[in-house]
Amino acid sequence: MSNFFFFFALLVIVFAVQFIQIDGECTKVLSKCETSDCNDTCNSYAEGVRVLNASCSSLNLCTCTFDRPPPEGPTPPCDVVLGVCTDSCNNECCNNKCKSSFPNTGSGACILAFDRDLCMCTYNR
Repeated sequence: MSNFFFFFALLVIVFAVQFIQIDGECTKVLSKCETSDCNDTCNSYAEGVRVLNASCSSLNLCTCTFDRPPPEGPTPPCDVVLGVCTDSCNNECCNNKCKSSFPNTGSGACILAFDRDLCMCTYNR
């Protein structure tokens, strides 16, 4: 009986964790790296959030990682570039990539931003 109870309790915990939305890291693509200092851009973007990382992606885009979503701004407040859109990976492919990374809140679309056709994934944390 005790092994069954332990297994059942563990199973309940695993399923419960799957449905809990936890605030966490939030990324935001803000600018092209050649036009601004990424570190300064991230640190001046929003008050009340801590910058965990400021980096230039492989596409030379300033991507900031915050400890939580910025308090003010557009909804959804978090976004990440998942690559460049092509004929073989268009809006549907981009949306599928985003949903696989952020199944509960992700939405992907090909958009023209920073002089490129990017697969932009927006999500809530």
